Amino acid sequence: MRDPTRLRNRHAVAGIGLSRFGKVPGVSAMGFCLEAAKRAIDDCGVARDDVDGVLCLMPAQMGEQHGWASRVAAFLGITPAFCATMDMGGATAVGMMQTAVMAIEAGFCDVVLCTFGTQTNPQGIIPQLFGSPWTIPYGDVGAITFMGHLARRQMHDHGITSVDYGNIAVTWRRHALCNPDAQMKKPITLEDHQSSRFVNEPLRLFDCCLFTDGGGAFVVTTAERARDLRRRPALIAGLGQVHSSEIIRPYDDGRGGGREAGEQAYRMAGCGPGDIDVAQLYDAFTPRVVHDLVHYGFADWDEVGPLAASGQLTLGGKLPCNTAGGLLSEGHLSGMNHVAEAVRQVRGTSCNQVTDVALSMVTGYGGAPHEAPPTVAYTAAILASP
Repeated sequence: MRDPTRLRNRHAVAGIGLSRFGKVPGVSAMGFCLEAAKRAIDDCGVARDDVDGVLCLMPAQMGEQHGWASRVAAFLGITPAFCATMDMGGATAVGMMQTAVMAIEAGFCDVVLCTFGTQTNPQGIIPQLFGSPWTIPYGDVGAITFMGHLARRQMHDHGITSVDYGNIAVTWRRHALCNPDAQMKKPITLEDHQSSRFVNEPLRLFDCCLFTDGGGAFVVTTAERARDLRRRPALIAGLGQVHSSEIIRPYDDGRGGGREAGEQAYRMAGCGPGDIDVAQLYDAFTPRVVHDLVHYGFADWDEVGPLAASGQLTLGGKLPCNTAGGLLSEGHLSGMNHVAEAVRQVRGTSCNQVTDVALSMVTGYGGAPHEAPPTVAYTAAILASP
């Protein structure tokens, strides 16, 4: 029987770093990786030569290239004992955290750097269509069309409305306005959301995440070692992941949707949804936020709309979420910025700081839901105040 509870609070995120991000032409994906990595290492104060593990999220835009983590290590002048390039899409940031914990616990390394960078218009790379060969001929290409299907399903089965999505987008934008590094600086209203153009009906422009050049990184080590470093550590209290082909099931058995990942994380951390003080939910599209609120146990389907409309997802509410602006308004760094904000909330240094944070949650979503066969990956982490 698996019992990860013994790992509760034994490891910590000791350093975080984000590169420049936004519309940043002329910098490569590797350049962003290295910039973020250096900032994370400097943030925690660990000596570069003490980093003996490197994990890297493979940037999808770079096509078939190999050894990204090894190349990051080489550019940094590190000779790691453990090194891996990972690809779980938007679930990878939290997945790297879990892998780092396992590598340290197994004794393969002591300090693990997790990093990522992306350039949305890389030089010398031929653009590719993302999608199933059986759907591309019909124009069903990539994440936006897939998420349109998911939104329709939420509307049809559960009565979710475009206004519900709009309240989420408006709340996240309000958070971003307090974040000096956020891409989006202009406030929006619910009317702005409802009048914005359809990108893929029923998804409107403000339901969709940003295109972002940039990178992010964080450093994982033991809690004991982290206490002696420069910054207040964020203890890793709970972790979970699940990989599912639920999209191609001809039925809904009430499972799937990431529930198992959340249950694993809650069980390891010894808590439940009601104990979470602040959450960074994977918000590539507004329907994803609705999905996570339900499947991670924060609300029932008929509660999501009122929760967003009544201000319960912002500071002072029941569950402040995506407090730096999220992928919708801060920037799309494949969830690395979510990890950074979850850590800042534990440290007490967020631009939208929630009072007395004890538990800070972050979720991830990826896999290949718009490839054949469609599969999804869910990850969840709960960080605790020391």
